[in-house]
Amino acid sequence: MSKNKSETPAANIGQFLVIAGLIILYGFGAFWVCAELIQGGEDTDKIPMYIQYGVPVLFAGIGILFFTVLFQRLKAVKTDKYKDVQI
Repeated sequence: MSKNKSETPAANIGQFLVIAGLIILYGFGAFWVCAELIQGGEDTDKIPMYIQYGVPVLFAGIGILFFTVLFQRLKAVKTDKYKDVQI
């Protein structure tokens, strides 16, 4: 199995954080909704744990992926052989 050379460790970390954030948000969110349906709504002022940890992890992953793609595109524009081609 060959690994794509354009993938950087930052892209892998960003993808992992996005997936982990989504798993935390949807997994714990689904569990919390089920628990609330069974037990009732107590402690309504408390922020759920999946929101406290899932949202920052999700945003960190999206940010890392965004900046990874941005830096890859900035590197690629320097060596783009089609940049002088006109239609």
